[in-house]
Formats: sequence, C-alpha cells, structure tokens
Amino acid sequence: MIISSNDIISYIEHAETHYKNNQYQALKSVIGDIQEYVTLLSEPEDFARYYRIYMLYLGVYEDMNMPVLKSYLQGLIDYGQVQASDFEYVCSFYEECEQSVYEDALVRYPYNDTIQLHYAFKLQKEGRYQDAILVLKYLLECYPALTEARFLLWDIQAAQLEHICDSDEEADCYELLDLASATHNKSVLKGLQLDERLDLPSQTLANMHVAMWENKSIDNKALWNSEWKHLEITDRTRMLLVDYFQSFMRYDMVAQIIKDPGEPQLPEEDYSNFEEFKIYMQDFANSGWQLAQHYYLRYGDSAYYHTKDRNVLNQCVQQGLTLNPKNPNLFVLKARAFFLVKNYKQTGEAYHQAFRNGLRMSEYLFYLLEVNSRIESWQGILDIVEQFHRRQPATLKTLFFKARALVKLSRFDEALVVLNEALEDFPLPSHSYAPWLYNLRMIIHMNNQNYTAFFEDMQSEINYYKIGDIDYCSTMNLCVEALLEMNDYKECHKYAIYNHEQGQLAPELYPIFKWICYYDYLPKPDDLAPASEDDLVKNPTTFIEFRNNGLIYWILNNFDAAIGNLSQAAHMANNKAFYLKMVASCAEDSFNNAEALSAYKTAKEQAPEASDYKTLFKLYNFYKEENEPKKALETLQHSIQSYPDYTFFDFPRDEYNMMLRSHKLLSQQLEDVDGFTKYSAMFLSKDQPSVQALYDQLTHIKTHFASDEFLLHNILEEISQRDEDFDEAHSEMLKAVKTKIRANYFV
Repeated sequence: MIISSNDIISYIEHAETHYKNNQYQALKSVIGDIQEYVTLLSEPEDFARYYRIYMLYLGVYEDMNMPVLKSYLQGLIDYGQVQASDFEYVCSFYEECEQSVYEDALVRYPYNDTIQLHYAFKLQKEGRYQDAILVLKYLLECYPALTEARFLLWDIQAAQLEHICDSDEEADCYELLDLASATHNKSVLKGLQLDERLDLPSQTLANMHVAMWENKSIDNKALWNSEWKHLEITDRTRMLLVDYFQSFMRYDMVAQIIKDPGEPQLPEEDYSNFEEFKIYMQDFANSGWQLAQHYYLRYGDSAYYHTKDRNVLNQCVQQGLTLNPKNPNLFVLKARAFFLVKNYKQTGEAYHQAFRNGLRMSEYLFYLLEVNSRIESWQGILDIVEQFHRRQPATLKTLFFKARALVKLSRFDEALVVLNEALEDFPLPSHSYAPWLYNLRMIIHMNNQNYTAFFEDMQSEINYYKIGDIDYCSTMNLCVEALLEMNDYKECHKYAIYNHEQGQLAPELYPIFKWICYYDYLPKPDDLAPASEDDLVKNPTTFIEFRNNGLIYWILNNFDAAIGNLSQAAHMANNKAFYLKMVASCAEDSFNNAEALSAYKTAKEQAPEASDYKTLFKLYNFYKEENEPKKALETLQHSIQSYPDYTFFDFPRDEYNMMLRSHKLLSQQLEDVDGFTKYSAMFLSKDQPSVQALYDQLTHIKTHFASDEFLLHNILEEISQRDEDFDEAHSEMLKAVKTKIRANYFV
C-alpha cells in the first residue's frame, strides 16, 4: 500500500475529529499511523497541524511529558508557525512548564491575558508572590474587566501579607500599607496607624481605611466634610474613597470627592528580553492609565445615577474611550448614556461592544436582561436566560427574570415551576430577589384563584419590608384586587383604606375603593372624592380600564354603560367568572333580568369550575321567572348535588321547606305526575304537614286520581282536622266520598 502526503493529512483530520469527540483510543491508533509516515509531509503548515494535534494528544494523559511537549512547541517556532494559542496550551500546565517558556511567551505576546494568568498561577504555586502581584497588576491595568484576575490578585496579596507578617525581618511599611489596603486587613491597618515611618498622606490612607471598615457610611460622610477634605491625599486614596461611597450608592459624595488624576505617563514599548519586559510591566502598572480610565468611569456613574447630567456623561464616555478604546467598562457607561435617553437599540449595541472587548458573559447577559425588560421583550429575556444557564448555574436574579417573562407571556404553569425552584432551592437573604419572587407567585395564585396560597406568599413577602413602606403598600394593593375577586368586600375595604391613608393606594384601585363603599354601604373617607365622569377613561383598551369604567358607571347609575364595560372586562379577565357575575349583579340592580340571566348562563358555560352555590341558585330563580321550568329544575338539582351543605343550611326542612316545595311546583309545571306525587309525598311525610301542602295534594288528586275514593277521602279527612276554616263545599265533598265508599265496599 502506497501512502501519500494527502493520506497523512487525512489521518490528521481523523485525529482532530477523534479528539473533539473524546475518542482517545481511536486517537491513539491514528497518531501511531501518522508518526510512521510523518516524514512524507513537506509543507510547514502541515507539520504545524500535526504538531498541534500531537500536543493535544499528550495532554490527554494525567502525567504530562513536558520535555516532549516543549520540543513540539520548539518545532512550531522553528517552522515559523507558532501562535499565541500554542503558548497558551503549553503554559496551562503551569506546575510542569518551565520559567523560560513563560518568559519567551510574554515577550512575544505581552498583552495575552491567558498566558499572564497561567504565569500568575505558576508564581503563586511557587510562592513567588511579589512577581505574581506585578503580573496581575499589569494584567488588570490592561484588562480592568478581568474579575478572575482581580480575585486571584486579592488571594496572592493576602498570602504575601501573611508571609511578611510571619517573617522575623523588618517589613517595609509602605509595602505593608499597600497590601493591607488592597486586602482590607483591618488589624494590620490599625497597626500602621501608629507607624511613624509612614509619611502624612500614607498615615491618612491608613486612618481612612480603618474608618471605612468601622464606621457607617453616614459617619464617614461627616468625616469627609469636617476633616478629610482638608487633608493632603493621593490620587489613589481619593479613588479609594470614591469607590467606597459608590458601593453605598452615595453618588452625591462621589461628585464631591472625585478629581481628575491627570494624564497617564505611559512607558515606551522598548524591550527585547524578559528582564526589560518586567521593567515595562512595572512602569505600565504605575503609569496611572487605568486610574485615569477609572476616573471617567466613576465620574460618569455619578452623572448617570445622581445628577442625570447627559453632557458630563457623554464627555466621560468620549474621553475615556479616547484614552482606551477597548475598555469594556467604559462601553457599559456608554450603554447607560443611551439607556438614559431611551435609545435602546444603541444601548444594546454598546453592550455588544463591551462584551467583544472583554466584559464577562454573565455581566453581559445581565445587562441585556435589563434592556429587554425595559422594552418588554419577554421572549428575548427567556432566550438570554437560557444562554446564561448554559454557561453558569442559575441564580435568583436569572430565575426572577425568567419567571417574570413567563408571567408576562401568561405561561403561568411554567412560571410556577421556576418560582418554586427559586424559593425552595436557594437561600433567601433580605436584600435579594426573594420578595419579588413571592410577589410573582402571588400573581399566579390569584390567576388560579388559589387565595389560600396567595395570602401565605403575601405574608412571606411582607416579612422583607417595613410596615407602611412603599413595597409593603404595593403588596397591599395586590391584595385589594384579590379580595375584590374573592367577594370579600369588607376585608378589601380595610386594605384599601389603609393604603389610602398612607397615600399609597394605586390610582387604578380608586374606582374599586369607591365602588365597594357604594355597593356594600361601607364607610367612605371624608377626603375621598365622589365618583364622577372625570374618573372615566375615554377610550378604554385594557382590562383595568374597562373594569374601572364599569364600576364608575355603576355608581353613577348608568347601568347599560356599566354592563357593557364590565362585559368587556370579563372577556379580557383571568377570573372571567367573577366579572360575569358582576355583570349579572349590575343587571339585577337595573332590573334587567334578561341580561342577568345571560351573564349567569355564560359564567356557568365558560367557567364551570368557578360556579358556586349562589350563582346556581340565582340562575334557577331567573329560569323560573322566565317560565323555563325544565331548566330551572335541572339547575336546582345540580345545585343540591354540588353543594348539599349549603342547600340544607340555607334552606332547612321546616314547615315551608323551600327546596322540596320548589321541586314539587316545578314538577307540576312540567306535568310530571310521578314527580309531583313523589315530592308531595315527601312533603306530607312529616307528622303535621302544612294545610297548603294538603290542599295542593287535594288538587293533584282531583286532577289525576279522581277515581281513587280512598285517596280522596284520606286527604279530605286530614284537611278537615287541620284546617279551622274547612269550608262547606269541601265538607260536602267529604260526606259524598264517605257515602260512596260505604255503598261500594261495606254493604
């Protein structure tokens, strides 16, 4: 078999496929074939391709053969095919990789963050903390959005500080201050407060840092105004104060403290070996380049959050990006500038630029969530959350956004699953999305008419608030709507009047408040304006607008308009049955029985699960009044079967026995002789039946059983004994039937 170079290239392609698919046994076999004929390759690009797949193959094994890996890297260098990714791969084995490889890589690629991070890990592993700190400071000067590098720097600085403190040698007080300030080590900072070796600005830094950790922000604000602003402080100390107050969202203080640090002094890129590159890193880290960018960032934040000064904000964005056109944090500031003027398309584009320049994926997706939330792109939010969950574990924030989007899309069952996961599987600290998650679940419970769960979640939510604050009253507003739909008007009135007294009752709830005062004769506050046409929405389009118009028209006795608006609200409502019943009640108030009957029938047909005993009984009455005895009887029997407790509680088996009497009379209307006989017999089965029931039975016998002398005799005899006003005609009828029975049966 003759093997050509094209066959070897085909083998390399197979090897690359096996590696991507984690098929390591097949990869091993193909690598063996390639090694046997690799000399057939002639082009440097083909050798480079083989070297790379073999280097990846070496990384499959737990024990890395670093000399072989390094030799293949050198082969790539010799062929002139080496790339930054080749050094990234080799340097990722930082425990085995030699120092010389890093030195070569950093000189070749001085701004490669991956190589620098691997080098920092190596230095940390070897305990060379000072060198690691230098590398990471340089890296963060180049890429300020690298949060992982910032965390790593903190760990290494803390380790270096501990090493110095444990050493018997005298420590450099300025190095101690730098490390203690960077890691917020209060015990070391307190010791440095008394160190006379420090100059005055450094002592001031130590004192300020201790105060930041021990005092409340309001106390430090007072210290700034009374003392600190009169002291000599360095630019870095000033920026430390700015970051401190910014973390408490005191942007008014940021505007007072911040000061332009001046132009950065960037070193020239003049180095040819690693030692010269180390000097360059040191000079670059101390150049103030990042400090100047940070100034524009914080000053811009203050303009965005505090002063809303668009000119200052735009200047900060422009000058900051002029200084460093690849700073992702400044692109975030640019996005906020567009967000402030509601230019959401440009906002999204600025966030895309931030991501392309190094903004972390998680932050990028969070920012996009805010933009899509503002433009109410609920499906967009679901897509973003899905992307986030592919890369990161779920958080309360992402689950909140997902649940809210599902609620807005009326996908309540899916939203409930998400909310249950968030509220059951995550810790729920006070300053978190927990109360908002409870609030969303309350909305779902109200939609499902699960009011027991609704008020359980309400109690859980308000535990996060102070009684009477804005969030507390917002939850009470939701309860007003729920209690209205529960027909609990007295309790609804209590919640509404509380929020009204706090000045927090939502404007769209005032028609409800006015209506329940009118409908249930509940006390109305003196400062509550009476309902008027000014309360009406001229061209209603939403459920709330139709509902409120209907209630106001009802109060104004414009029943036709009230019925029309409430009918449209019922068509749009989640709780359709309640609003259809409200339409029926309004129609009853206006003596429009036909409209009331139509509303009750629609409620029974379209929302049978929401039908209740009162609805069925009212429907029965309307059928009876409309002379539809068959439907009336069916409705009455359905009511008894569905709600036996209500039936026998509201209509006891007394002398009048309304339920049984209704069945008897309806059977009579339907000419159901057997039915009437049955129900009449039940009615007469008590010891002392009513006289009217006896006369009803007499009429029934005379009509359908006139030939039964004994039946006629018994009923007339019973009436004669019970009715004090037994008339002469019935007395003669009784005598006649007795005579007939005697003649026919006892002669």
